[in-house]
Amino acid sequence: MALDLSRFAKAFFEEAHEHVSALEGLLVAVNLRTPDAETLNAIFRAVHSVKGGAAAFGHKALAEFTHDFETILDRVRKGKLGLSKPMVNTFLKAGDLMRQHLTAIEAESPPDLAAMEALKAALIAVADAPEPVFTDVAEAEPVPPPRFQVCIHLDRFIYDEADALEDLKSDIAGLGRVTSPVTAALNERLIAFTFGLDGDIDETELRESLEFLVPAEAMQITANERRASRAATGAAGTETPAADDGFGFFDDEPPASVPAAVPRNAAAMPAEPDIQLASLVDASSIRVNVSKVDQLINLVGELVIAEAMIAQATQGLDPDGETRLAGALVQLERNTRELQDAVLAIRMLPISFVFSRLPRLTRDLAEKLGKEVELEMVGEETELDKSIIEKIADPLTHLVRNAIDHGIETPAERVARGKSPAGRLTVRAAHQGGSIVLQVSDDGAGLSREKILSKARELGLDAGSHWSDEEVWQLIFTPGFSTASEVTDVSGRGVGMDVVWQNVHSLGGKIEIESMRGEGTAMTIRLPLTLAILDGMSIRVADETYILPLANIAQSLQPELADIKTVNGSRLVQVREEYLPITSLAEHFNLPAHTSSEQEILVVLEVDDRRAALRVDELLGQHQVVLKSLEANFRKINGVSGATILGDGRVALILDAAYLVSIAHSVNDGAANARLGAIFAD
Repeated sequence: MALDLSRFAKAFFEEAHEHVSALEGLLVAVNLRTPDAETLNAIFRAVHSVKGGAAAFGHKALAEFTHDFETILDRVRKGKLGLSKPMVNTFLKAGDLMRQHLTAIEAESPPDLAAMEALKAALIAVADAPEPVFTDVAEAEPVPPPRFQVCIHLDRFIYDEADALEDLKSDIAGLGRVTSPVTAALNERLIAFTFGLDGDIDETELRESLEFLVPAEAMQITANERRASRAATGAAGTETPAADDGFGFFDDEPPASVPAAVPRNAAAMPAEPDIQLASLVDASSIRVNVSKVDQLINLVGELVIAEAMIAQATQGLDPDGETRLAGALVQLERNTRELQDAVLAIRMLPISFVFSRLPRLTRDLAEKLGKEVELEMVGEETELDKSIIEKIADPLTHLVRNAIDHGIETPAERVARGKSPAGRLTVRAAHQGGSIVLQVSDDGAGLSREKILSKARELGLDAGSHWSDEEVWQLIFTPGFSTASEVTDVSGRGVGMDVVWQNVHSLGGKIEIESMRGEGTAMTIRLPLTLAILDGMSIRVADETYILPLANIAQSLQPELADIKTVNGSRLVQVREEYLPITSLAEHFNLPAHTSSEQEILVVLEVDDRRAALRVDELLGQHQVVLKSLEANFRKINGVSGATILGDGRVALILDAAYLVSIAHSVNDGAANARLGAIFAD
């Protein structure tokens, strides 16, 4: 009965995309002058793995293309071809084409076979004109005997000789240097493959590696213990025994029994796909569809809401019953929090999923602009929610492009300024408190305050020379703003940074800019760790209940009348040695006037080192809330980042602390108010 591989198709595509991504990263990092042997072997294995899977699942065109590709890579790793920049560029294009082909197959659309044939011709052409990099002086010197003599015997009725030989060559290629050709000899029952092998691998590792291909009892490995003393005799006396020797496995009569081997139907399947598919059932991890995880997140959110409803429903019961229920609710709350943390952890992915695309982007863009850029990535293991990773990829990519295009100078300009020809671009990720911090920094020319202010005036923005650097830098996020002298396919239209700001703000994040003329620029993005559940403080204004993110609350207070001042029509409150602007939610949302009280209740909000006081009528309590998208179900409202369901079933709006702080400060700065009006327009 034929083996049904359709259930493995999804796993194949996932693994194939991972191999192509690994291929791209290795090609970008490879040193053209002194390529590392392990890197070259890893590049070969990535293509070989895709080829094996494509052949197993019947994708003939992809299998043939990757076969030709790996043939060239095999020559490179054996030192027969030298690496060159045009060659690596072509290899990268081949990886792009493999990715496009896989995507087309997944979407059940016809792949571009013409492009595949054209690129196949390009691979052959670039391989025919290599730049020699490797020189093997040892070829002219006496070659010592190989470290291992290996013979593998297989049942000829189970294994096809040609297929088995090709698989064997592919699998031993990364183990060391094959000192003699892999040859085969047959009799009625067995095939014997023999070869010599040199390398740092020990006998145990060699056996374990070959056991992925053949049973342990089907191989014989002889270590050459007298290698050093025989090295002086030269290569002539070190040939592998003849193919018909068989290392004693072949007698005049066929053996009575054949060593155990894999089932017969496995003969039609390449060995590599079996290995790859087997790795999917590793007990340490499983692949789960994202939709199932999202459903689990939603259910946990509903559980949090149900817990709040139970807590509210138990209020007013008799003391004894309330005490017992209170104890049960504490336990329920603890278990719910642990379950919530565990489920959210499932959605956490390392930022390396985003960082992995940056080396290729940096390499291609720097080459296109005639610049030299050294990319450093720090904190690739930092984890954040999958939904944030998907939305932050494009903004982060644009910040990198912007740094290379506008920030880092050409080699000639850098040398003239006393810098190294190659600019340094650093991308960092780290956790800080309850936030994720991403930073893109360069050692380039820095931002020009004069040029930005001049461009702002051209666009009719009320930009004052008295503005702080921080306020001036924020102008680059204004729609249509660009200081580029001409429009290119990289920049100049004034769209990118505006989109970056919008995307980051939609995630509840902020962007900070630090820049020094001639020294460089650092752009820092601060984001919440997750968009699913947050700790909040519920407040009442008039008859409405709102939620403030607890992470943005510095303190709450009832100030004395003497601590409140009015300056130019704006109200300020003195908190310690600082005067903070006061903003009113009642005025912002057109609610009835605040409830009269002897003392006002103020909540001090803090966002990115800026603070403001928010006037409220009552503090209701602290609890967890489940975020629901208001924009997806209604429309975007300035000052509101989402909504949640309270314990009594009512909907409460979750306030955008960053917006409220900005509005509070803009009231005290007419110029800033005009700028914020453009940025926060409905």
